[in-house]
Order: sequence, then structure tokens, then C-alpha cells
Amino acid sequence: YGEEIRETDILFIVDWSGSMDQEIQAVKIALNRFATHFAAEQPLQWGLIVGPKEAPRGDDELLVLVSDIAPFDQFLAAFAALGNQGMDTGSEMLLDAVYLAVRNISAAANIDIANTAWWRNTGSVPAKENFGINWRPTSERIVIIFSDEEEQSYLRDLNDPEGPIRPVTKAVVEDAVRAGVNLKVYAFSSGGGFGNRSDHWEDLVLAGNGTLFSLTSNAVSMYNDLMSIIDEACLPREEQMGQHMSYGPYNLVNYDMNYKMCF
Repeated sequence: YGEEIRETDILFIVDWSGSMDQEIQAVKIALNRFATHFAAEQPLQWGLIVGPKEAPRGDDELLVLVSDIAPFDQFLAAFAALGNQGMDTGSEMLLDAVYLAVRNISAAANIDIANTAWWRNTGSVPAKENFGINWRPTSERIVIIFSDEEEQSYLRDLNDPEGPIRPVTKAVVEDAVRAGVNLKVYAFSSGGGFGNRSDHWEDLVLAGNGTLFSLTSNAVSMYNDLMSIIDEACLPREEQMGQHMSYGPYNLVNYDMNYKMCF
């Protein structure tokens, strides 16, 4: 449509447990293929959360804000610097990651994080009270989750830190996502697309008006699926949708690498 790409913040939330090693490598290869096209594309900014990652000292498993929203080259350098270190973990606190990431842009994120405690030798960097994303004020926001596990929370009520009280439930996070401002949520799950046997992350993606993709170690497939998300970032705003998307089920939106425009 001859429109320049909109200001968009893209946050990756990556399962950093050992079983994800090959899939993470595929993501890195796909991102390196992006590098020549998006490193200088200022409207697109990127961020990265990983977890659980081994603490440098001790037995704790941490949710880590590796890169707040930043230009692509800074984001990619931070991702590459992780290598494959700290992956001998198993407490996938990614449901907490999503909630902490969107709570400052949601009208339905009311949990008092100060009244929670990390459970069973888990934690976060930075501390959970300061854990958040500096989304740009006028940007579109995209969260992309990569995990081969079901949704899990490791935050407990401070008054019962070893007990069953889990403030961050699937329903709570779905409500927070649903009420997010300019927010879409996507996931790459071992269960694949909607309706497959494993429905991990499906409800959250539906709440976030996104797409559920199959998690794979195939870098080409990963690249193509990620590019489809970038394509969606190129779509006209809602007031233009009726005019431009009235041609049936065909996806006419693509990103021209030379002209850096959608068409």
C-alpha cells in the first residue's frame, strides 16, 4: 500500500531451558537473516526476556530481562552474547514473564507484585517489582513467546510463599493481554497451530489476537513465520482495514527490503 512500516515494539520471551537448545539456535539463525534488513529500521524496536536461566552463583533459576526495547543491532548483540549458557534449568516462569511485560500497558493488570514471592529457588533480574518493559508511548506492541512447555507461574502469594496460592493464573494473564493497549501476542509452541492436541499458549494467543505457530528447529520455517508477523506490523490501521482488505482471504501485505515499505 505504499506505507512506511509503523512504529512497532517487538518483545521476544524465550524459554531458556535445556530442551530448547536447537529451537533457540533456529531463532538466532532467522534473526541473523533479518540483520541486514532491519538493523537500521528505526520504527522497529526489539526486546528480549529469557527464563529460566541459571544464576551466576547458586542454584537459583532466573527470569532475566536481557534487552529492553532497543534498536535491532543492540537487541541481536545481547541475544548473541547469551551463547548457550545457563540452560540447565526447568522452572519455566514464562506466564509470569508475560504478565510482568504487559502490566504497564494493560487496563486489567491489578496484581500487587510487591505482595508476591518467587517460589522454589526462582527469581528475576531485575527484581520483580522493577521488572518491566519500556514500551514506546505511541508504538504498536508485539509479544512473541517461544516455549516447548505449558504456561507456568512461579510467583506465589507473599503470605503463603510455599503454598498453592498463585496470583498469576492463565485467566489473569489472558485478561491483562486482552486489555493491553495496541498489543498482539504470538507464540511458537511444540503443540503447533490452533486445534492440535497440545493447546499450550493457545488461549493466551487468542486473547492477544495473534497466531499460534509450530515450534521448530528448522531455521527457514522459523524465518518465514517471523516474517509473517513483521508483515502484520505493516498492515494499515483499523480505519483503513475495510478499504484495503476487501479482496478476500489473500494476504497482499509484504515488506519490500529495498524500499523498506509495505505493499
